[in-house]
Amino acid sequence: MHSIPDHVTKMIAAARRCIGTPFHHQGRRPGAGIDCIGLIVVALRAAGFNVNDRTDYARRPDGKSLLKALQDHGAAPVAEIEPGDILLFRYDNQPQHVALATESDRMIHSFAVAGEVVETIIGDYWRRRLNGIYRFSA
Repeated sequence: MHSIPDHVTKMIAAARRCIGTPFHHQGRRPGAGIDCIGLIVVALRAAGFNVNDRTDYARRPDGKSLLKALQDHGAAPVAEIEPGDILLFRYDNQPQHVALATESDRMIHSFAVAGEVVETIIGDYWRRRLNGIYRFSA
């Protein structure tokens, strides 16, 4: 097993500090209200990434814009989940939800159904909806 890069440790720590934060569409405030994209923004910024954030998206974000934003920020598609990877999920026919992998089978995300930021197993429900895995390099 290889060691976890410093930027990944910082991303996961920042996301874990948000656990229990209420879900809030377009939210960016840990402890007060945050959505799935906001959680990724907070995690990336904690790791020192310059994030061009925007909050002009619908409750179910446009998948093409979400994918373009990941690519524009330097995320590369990968085949296997590792800690620190951004997981892109679809609900309908396109990607509309993101999460941060904490292990190969666990993730943190701001989940509207749960009403808050949670860390969960990446079970069958999520694996069926997994649309892509993206990795940021330091």
